[in-house]
Amino acid sequence: MPLIKTVKSYLTPKEVAELLMVSTATVRLWAENGNLKAKVTVGGHRRFKLDDIKEFATTKNIRLNTTMSEIPKILIVDDDIHFAEFLKTFLKLEIKNVDIEISLDGFDAANKIHDFTPSILLLDLKMPGLNGFQVCERVKGNPLQNHIRVIGISGDVSQSDIDKLKSLGAEACFKKPLDTSAILKQLALN
Repeated sequence: MPLIKTVKSYLTPKEVAELLMVSTATVRLWAENGNLKAKVTVGGHRRFKLDDIKEFATTKNIRLNTTMSEIPKILIVDDDIHFAEFLKTFLKLEIKNVDIEISLDGFDAANKIHDFTPSILLLDLKMPGLNGFQVCERVKGNPLQNHIRVIGISGDVSQSDIDKLKSLGAEACFKKPLDTSAILKQLALN
């Protein structure tokens, strides 16, 4: 099954507003006044290039919003509910002030990434449907999500799988059974 390329060439006014931490009305006003470069689609909708947004933010001394919360948010994506629940319980005991949610497949993870806005994904590689490699590629290819740390966890993983995942933007990959001290060291949230 081919992976649909999810890197967005253009951002919507809502996405730009989130990045710049302003209202969509402000983004539209800046575009109308020519302060912020925009393309207009055939349907009359404005779209913005990420590079133009970054340039605008730099010239206006605006810091881009890359995280929504100071409390670390971890999304565990694993089709093994027992492992996912174990990992959630373990991390909540070991890490102070952390918010953790679980997704049991890659499709649900895509929705939760948007709604939950995690700072870290703990990602199983071998899942039915949308696998961990595809989830990682989509997250790292999306300018609004590529700041999310991705850490792979898999029971059946080869060195070539680890290399592939890292080439997609993940920072590490751990084998199951999980070395809990190693994962805590990698997370370094305390």
